[in-house]
Amino acid sequence: MYDFKFAEKPLEEMVKLLLPTQIDINFHIECLKAQAIVIRNNLLRSSINNGDDWDDYSGINLDKINRAVDETEGLIITFEGNPIMAYYHDSCGGSTENSEDVLDCSVTYLRKVLCDYCKDSPNYISSKQYSIEDLERILKAKIPKENTHEGEISGFIDNIDRDEEGRVKRLTIGRVEYTGTELMDMLELGSTRFYISPLNIQLTSIGRGHGLGFCQNGGNEMAKRGFSFDEILKYYYTGVKIEKYVLPSIKNPLLGKVLILDPGHGGKDFGHIGKLGLKESEIVLKVSKAVKDKLEALGAVVYLSRDEDREVLLKERVEFANHIRPNFLISFHMNYFPNSNMKGCEIYHYRGDVESKNLGNIIQKNLEGEMNIVNRGVREGKFSLFRNIGVNSMIIELGFLSNEYEEETFFDEKYLDNIAEVISKSILEYFENYFLPYYR
Repeated sequence: MYDFKFAEKPLEEMVKLLLPTQIDINFHIECLKAQAIVIRNNLLRSSINNGDDWDDYSGINLDKINRAVDETEGLIITFEGNPIMAYYHDSCGGSTENSEDVLDCSVTYLRKVLCDYCKDSPNYISSKQYSIEDLERILKAKIPKENTHEGEISGFIDNIDRDEEGRVKRLTIGRVEYTGTELMDMLELGSTRFYISPLNIQLTSIGRGHGLGFCQNGGNEMAKRGFSFDEILKYYYTGVKIEKYVLPSIKNPLLGKVLILDPGHGGKDFGHIGKLGLKESEIVLKVSKAVKDKLEALGAVVYLSRDEDREVLLKERVEFANHIRPNFLISFHMNYFPNSNMKGCEIYHYRGDVESKNLGNIIQKNLEGEMNIVNRGVREGKFSLFRNIGVNSMIIELGFLSNEYEEETFFDEKYLDNIAEVISKSILEYFENYFLPYYR
């Protein structure tokens, strides 16, 4: 049905192309090796369009790049047998972060570690000054001009909550509460470890980046002190292994990708039931199993939240997703609108989840183009599932059981298989055209 090409440039060539764009190439060779492995991980977990030509990097020490990549060829970072999401940053400023303070969920290998290795880095301390008017404009908050004093500023900056390492967890500005991460992004600060000096307003950051995972400047100092690339990575990522990995090929283009397929409802919870007697829980389980088989044939690692007709609580689904940390969680459901002839597919994603929106648009385009299924759009949803998991996720409403004609099509096993084929190929198309960033 489809003729998708796999990226023509070999993976190791891509690592060489990306290495000088993601780290200071003058860093110690062992630190560059660590970054090469991080890049390889993220290419495996995601995908990327063909990069620029080597000519764009004329003047860069290509021998050093080649050595860093060649001497780590095929090595990736794994946790419990799967490639990790290898987050990294420039300078942690004294400690890295726990994942739940940045991603709103706990990831076992993204634990806080103390780090004084980056204290001499050029980005360890940085300051920015803002006038009151600038802050009001950027933050869209009305700020009183009186009652200022050192530290908290009554009616302006209040309730500063820091962790034990000095990173701001949350604070209130102009009666609006922000997390430290939100303020770092909105004001383009170096990190969440900042201090406030009310003249204009000066915010001083210690470190640069979100603080998750590999601290590049810290890793460089560790390398100078004699640590090897694997010792550096195991320091910043808790409980991981560095091991050889079979790389994607034309036959296995989704190798390294991890997905959870979530058939909605189950057990005594049938979901919607059509006028012809078809149960939502049965349809979505069949489609999920078919999609799983097709994705696994393309090399992906695929988990089902349930593989039989049993009840799975929302809490269980959330905990499962946050433990596995897939590239995507895709939850399958059927729609229902009483006394209506509505038909077609709807897809929902959480606000700000651009990657799920991109994938949803590809799925809708292909379902409409290949199967003439009505495209009812890709939109934001406020489902509890989205609010409680920290991974890219979507809900696909495959069709309307309240429409007898559409319900009848879902009795056809071939129709269900065609839907599974389009969805799996759409996922492949997404991974061949998009790249998920792990640096900030």
